[in-house]
Amino acid sequence: MSASPVTRQRVRATSSKERLFEAAMKLLATRSPEAVSVDEIASAAGVSKGTVYYNYGSKDELVSQILDFGAQKLLRELTKVATGPAPYLVLKSMLEFAMDFVASYPAFVQLWMQEQLGADTSSVFTTMPLHSQVTNLIIDVLDRLVEIPESEKLPVATTIFGAALFNARMSSAREDGLERDQMVRAVMLIVDGLLATRPAATN
Repeated sequence: MSASPVTRQRVRATSSKERLFEAAMKLLATRSPEAVSVDEIASAAGVSKGTVYYNYGSKDELVSQILDFGAQKLLRELTKVATGPAPYLVLKSMLEFAMDFVASYPAFVQLWMQEQLGADTSSVFTTMPLHSQVTNLIIDVLDRLVEIPESEKLPVATTIFGAALFNARMSSAREDGLERDQMVRAVMLIVDGLLATRPAATN
């Protein structure tokens, strides 16, 4: 007998996806996806294995959906921060949040990087790449701060985003004592360089 509509509704609710995300991130922080079972993720999240398979179909799809949930979680907060009135401080706050997110969910960034390197473009997660959405946000904020030639906007935004995520992930992996504020200041030097060499935005 198939699962009831009530069961399907409950598993697809944001709270259940949040529990699956949190559970998976904890388990995947120390082990590879191959070493973590659906049973473990479901049990840690308080969701039955059968219900997880009913809603996601396979372990690969579950991991893909968990990644998508994490991407949207990061993007929602960055989008809120991006609406602030002072663009320089907005960029700084975006970097701080992104680095805190990496520190809280290092497994997400590790899996995301692997997904990007071997992306299956038919997957749900890669149809709207996180990096494209975030770099567009960064470009919007930069446009409010400084005049940059159109051809340079994407490279600059990609460098800012990549430096934030990669440095935070490496710091988390090495535990080398590099503070988040130090990394934020280092990445903001890119923005400082633009302000020193380019006209301020007039809009």
